[in-house]
Amino acid sequence: AHSRIVYRSASMGLVNVNVKWGKQKFAVEVDTAEPVPVFKAQLFALTGVPVERQKIMGVKGGQLKDDSDWAALGLKPDQNLMLMGTADTLPDPPPEPVKFVEDMPEAPDAEALAQPAGLRNLGNTCYLNSGLQVMRHIPELATSLKAYKPAGGVSSSEPGASLAVVTRELLAELDRSTSAREVLPLRFVSTFRNLFPRFAEQTDQGGYAQQDAEECWSQIITSLSSRLRVAEQAGEPSNLETQMPVSEGLLQDNLGDVLFGVQMSSELKCAEAPDEPPTFSREALRRIACHLKPGTAHLYNAIELSLEETIDKHSPSLGREARYTKTSRIARLPPYLPVQFVRFAWRADSQKRCKVLKEISFPDMLDLRNLLDPDLTKRVNAYWRKLEAEAVADAGAP
Repeated sequence: AHSRIVYRSASMGLVNVNVKWGKQKFAVEVDTAEPVPVFKAQLFALTGVPVERQKIMGVKGGQLKDDSDWAALGLKPDQNLMLMGTADTLPDPPPEPVKFVEDMPEAPDAEALAQPAGLRNLGNTCYLNSGLQVMRHIPELATSLKAYKPAGGVSSSEPGASLAVVTRELLAELDRSTSAREVLPLRFVSTFRNLFPRFAEQTDQGGYAQQDAEECWSQIITSLSSRLRVAEQAGEPSNLETQMPVSEGLLQDNLGDVLFGVQMSSELKCAEAPDEPPTFSREALRRIACHLKPGTAHLYNAIELSLEETIDKHSPSLGREARYTKTSRIARLPPYLPVQFVRFAWRADSQKRCKVLKEISFPDMLDLRNLLDPDLTKRVNAYWRKLEAEAVADAGAP
């Protein structure tokens, strides 16, 4: 039997090798920029032989070790390697046949599981569907859409109004539906692609191209914010204060700024001229972009590292370009904090854009108090003490 697995990477050093395991032979594409355990994981996916049991022969020096250097091994195209090791045995079948959700009758399925409806993928629209499902669980957004009345009526052809209308219709349909039947977002996808043609790009094979989920999210929120303000929250499960105070004119009272607006206070210091006075500034964002740096493994850590950056700019004291350190702290936390993991980075060695495949963990409750600016820290601590006092009072109540 012959099988083939391709491990895609935008890095240098892709080498095709042949791996023989018993009577089977596999063609594997090895990325020599990745460590040996990645190659072993490929073989595990093909053969079922756990990484710790794998013994790979056929390289310079005999056996391939986890800390081996691909460059020193001099791997050649179509080189033959041998894998030794036994695969894991398959588990015994369950005593009773497994019932799959898709095989259950629609009505009992919906009643028994009470799961929310899914969205049909209409040509690589997973990036779009994920954002819409998030929006569905933001009650302030749904309430604001319900209260929205376009100037030209529901049939208005004005671009911003038409997107708000089809978004409202789709979220309402999702609320009415269950997992027994997926929702077809035909009208929404058609309207979205007509308004933003870049999301209608097609591949050379004729299908719709995959797109970036963050760019799609930002495009929709920007468009809705040009038309919507946060409506009154009567009966909605939210503690959001709709009348958000506008500080220094950076954030406005539109839907995007109220629900997702982050305000940063930043200090800029010249690393090459310690005597140069620092400069202070404020900026408004609708997301925190986290570049996945080495050592980043947790959501808090990713946000913390994103608030420290090095930039080059003109130094008035030195009269030339100089390196500056920018340190930011959060001056306003929104009710919903969008965090973007920037998973694409430019590699100077290969001169290509590559994807950062790093797993980031996150807690059920994210505490950002150590990343706030002094003013917001003071307000948050005061409210925290109030909650603690109330909890103590409730615990002592008869």
